[in-house]
Amino acid sequence: MRNEFGVRLCAATLPMILLSGCGGGGGVSSTPAPTTSTSTGSTTTDSTTPSNVVVTAPTTNTTTTNTSTTTLPTPATQKSSINYDDAEYRRSNAVTSSGAITAYQNGATGKGVKIAVVDSGLTDTLGQFSGRIDAASADMVGSRGIGDEGGHGTSVAAVAAAGRNGSNIMGVAFDASLLIARTDSVGSCASEKGCSHPDSAIAKGVDLARTNGARVINISLGGYAASSTLTAAVRQAAQAGIVVVISAGNEGAADPDAFAQMAAASGMNGMVIIAGSRGTDNTISSFSNKAGSFGTVYLTALGDGVRAFNQEGKDFYYSGTSYSAPTIAGAVAVLAQAFPTLTGRQIVDLLYATATDAGDAGVDAVFGRGVLNLAKAFQPQGSSSLAGGAVPVSTTSANGRTGPAMGDAAQGGSSSGARAVILDSYGRAYDLDLGRTLAASPGARPLGNALVGGMRSTGLSSGPISVSINVGADRNFAPADVRALGLDQNSARAARMLSARVLARVGDRSQALFGFREGAAHLSAMLDGRAELPFIVARDATSTFGMANVRGPSLALRRDLGFAGLTLAGESGSTAPLRIARNRNVANFTAASVRLDRRFGALSLAAGVGMMREDRSVLGARFGAAFGGGGASTATIDLRGNYDLGQGWQAAIAARQGWTMADRAGALSGGRIASNAFAIDLSHFGATRRFGLRISQPLRVASGGLKLNLPTSYDYVSGSVGYGRSTLNLTPKGREIDVEASYGLALGNGWLDANAFVRRQPDHFASTTPDAGLALRYGMGF
Repeated sequence: MRNEFGVRLCAATLPMILLSGCGGGGGVSSTPAPTTSTSTGSTTTDSTTPSNVVVTAPTTNTTTTNTSTTTLPTPATQKSSINYDDAEYRRSNAVTSSGAITAYQNGATGKGVKIAVVDSGLTDTLGQFSGRIDAASADMVGSRGIGDEGGHGTSVAAVAAAGRNGSNIMGVAFDASLLIARTDSVGSCASEKGCSHPDSAIAKGVDLARTNGARVINISLGGYAASSTLTAAVRQAAQAGIVVVISAGNEGAADPDAFAQMAAASGMNGMVIIAGSRGTDNTISSFSNKAGSFGTVYLTALGDGVRAFNQEGKDFYYSGTSYSAPTIAGAVAVLAQAFPTLTGRQIVDLLYATATDAGDAGVDAVFGRGVLNLAKAFQPQGSSSLAGGAVPVSTTSANGRTGPAMGDAAQGGSSSGARAVILDSYGRAYDLDLGRTLAASPGARPLGNALVGGMRSTGLSSGPISVSINVGADRNFAPADVRALGLDQNSARAARMLSARVLARVGDRSQALFGFREGAAHLSAMLDGRAELPFIVARDATSTFGMANVRGPSLALRRDLGFAGLTLAGESGSTAPLRIARNRNVANFTAASVRLDRRFGALSLAAGVGMMREDRSVLGARFGAAFGGGGASTATIDLRGNYDLGQGWQAAIAARQGWTMADRAGALSGGRIASNAFAIDLSHFGATRRFGLRISQPLRVASGGLKLNLPTSYDYVSGSVGYGRSTLNLTPKGREIDVEASYGLALGNGWLDANAFVRRQPDHFASTTPDAGLALRYGMGF
């Protein structure tokens, strides 16, 4: 019956002033109380006490502030406007080391959660726990009350839940209530060996916590193996969903002490955490018992030089696994408040899953699960979805990609206006700015794309039919679908087709131009007989839909009506693939236009209307399921004017105005987007020389966005979801303006062209620096 009626002893450390952490090996006792609060000498300790661990009286604040927070979604709790990063917070190194400020900033302080401290009692000399000591608190040995004679219980309680009042230190869960179960043997705390704790008293304390609503029980004690009575009491608490945290011990052993090893006993359901100590540099404390073969239930927290105070209100730096345990217990409390639907097992799993890996990768024999990281525990874990449904949502940048015409819309530090409540794999609610999870369209590389080496052009004609083919002999070219030209496999290996067109003359007044990887607007310009200068950056305003795409087949038909020319054009293609949830999908588009052009002496005018249909994109943007994932329809009006200035000189202006309507799908209830582009040209064409100057704006969203119906509130109790309407603004702050000059000289069988350009706010990003370049090219047929 030794275990039943024996004593459980605090694991002491070698103090300079006061007792240290409990959790040591069999028969380890705490050190005597200090004689003064300013002494720097050493006192005698037990022979079993580790000699390399100290408790010192603090003189200056040397703690390191850890205020790192996540840029990921924030918990859907009441956000705090209080600045917690003050002097009291910085003095509280158990708090700063755990990343608890993330919890505080999101309104989680442990309020309404009960922490049971099974120890030597509590004396609240400083009023740090005023109004938060549960009425059920009691002496488990006699009728002495809960007053603390040795100071160990008070210092442990301080680390877990000392109040935030501007003085001394604050505990990790500073608003939590405390249920104190005093378990020290009568008179033992005044002895040389320090406080001793009978297993029977500890068992009663655990039962008291279980029957009075505690969410977590802290046991900063240790020594020989737990009795069957005590093990049964802890098992009952674990099976009731209560998290139990036990110190690992202070012998520096390879395994936790025998007492802590009951965490792995049958029926504990993974609810018991063994708390090891790490130092300020994230190395295992020299005195701390390591994880050993208990790594799956072992977690470390700061236990080396932890600032707290004793029963007299004097503060010290304590060392021992007794202080890593209440740091973890406090973390359990703030998580329980912030996310009230989490079970105790989920909280334990969450702490393990979000621990900072240390030592060997994964669970190891030193750090076990790793180092407590409360900041990461507040980040969403696993797969996330919109509240109220199963629509998957990424918390990073995988919910979609904006189109080139949208530039820096939904990027940067400001809110996009599309906020939603999401649930992570633990069912925790978070506020997420969906716009911030959209990746920006890859920046254009107009110079690099224009200077594709190894391209060759060839052509042939027979009667009314003319064929032109551009191929690339360079193997770095992306292969086209050569079957479109009927090339056999041998021809395909020899050449990479870039584009092709076939011109057919149908009578005297009609022409048809078929193209592959040639835009319909380009074909239309060729049928008009409009000469185009070889600009490489500043594009024609009516030749693009403002999106990155791979063009497929195209067709333009022109009929001379006498008083005007009528051109019908169409094309199809696809936008770049989007990777969402490991699925690679391609969006297709089709476009058609009709245009009338007429000449009035030196002035030529053209006007046209067009339609484009995208099946899975919105003006080139790709949106995931959170945004509906649907397509869009776009209507355009194009206007162009050319004036012949004489002697080969021309001035021209072109503009496009577009209106895009997004499909209704999922959370997307529609949306209208207005876009525009323009170009102003001055050019000269001669037999041996050509010159051009262009000022243009690529297609840019001018106004509008997506109309979304998103979950905006979530009730943990009922699971009900509230919805609200919001708009994802897709108007960029930036506006790209391109200025490009081109000069060409006929040389041999081709043209030598020089181009110089400047792009202001490239890709419609206001924060980007101007992009400038020079290019010299020579092209010829063969």
